[in-house]
Amino acid sequence: MYAVILAGSSGSRQHPLRAADDPVSLRPTADGRTLLRRIAARIEPLVDPMDVIVVTDRRYGERVRIELPEARILAEPMGRNTAASLALATVAVRRPDDEQMLVICADHEIDQDDTFREAMATVAVDVVHGAAGVERPLVTFGIRPTGPDPQFSYIQPGYDDGVRVGKLRVYPVIGFEAKPEDGRTRELYESGTSYWNSGVFLWQRGVIHDAIERYTPLFTLLEPAYRSELALRAAYDRIAPISIDEAILTGAARDGAVLTAPLDVGWQDLSGNGLD
Repeated sequence: MYAVILAGSSGSRQHPLRAADDPVSLRPTADGRTLLRRIAARIEPLVDPMDVIVVTDRRYGERVRIELPEARILAEPMGRNTAASLALATVAVRRPDDEQMLVICADHEIDQDDTFREAMATVAVDVVHGAAGVERPLVTFGIRPTGPDPQFSYIQPGYDDGVRVGKLRVYPVIGFEAKPEDGRTRELYESGTSYWNSGVFLWQRGVIHDAIERYTPLFTLLEPAYRSELALRAAYDRIAPISIDEAILTGAARDGAVLTAPLDVGWQDLSGNGLD
């Protein structure tokens, strides 16, 4: 398993960063460590520090290096939201197609580290190779909503087809709605059957590669450009900002390729603007 931490240039994954602000991932938390360092410590029992890839704005590359000296840094010339960040990490980091890729969007916190690690290990062994009738799944982890917040994406599990895997229940996703309108958000929340998208994903590298290729044009722009800073900037100039949720998961859920495993790990969003 290797890990991709999406630690972009903005305080949230939706709005641009003000010039005087630090990204959420580089702000100190209550224990004095940055959120980025806390995330790396959380996953270290699962992922070797040299198998961590951090995608960040080029302005913060040196600061990320100080925080995580063993990690590989992929510097984006500008923020283009999480789909571009993920596509860059997929095209620029060559790993076996069947290797598990853990993706963490670095503007949330988790209180229960051991429970989180146990869930990731369980999914890596027993789910990414096929579960609940999905042979090569994209796995997203769900959080129970605390209100009808339109800044989150909503996961609708297929409860009738769920299976137990270790301590987890795993469900095929029958609907995935990225930041629905206010009325629809309230409907989804009040139904009691939906989850927020947590911004934590687990899948095989080859599976997400195929999904990016199928649902987006990002590889067409990034494949010939990622080795050159100048070419990469030109490519990013042509990329419209779009999230993983909108670009990939919405369509993949319609095609029956997404699974979800609800998590109860003391998750909280630190961006103040929800997940993309």
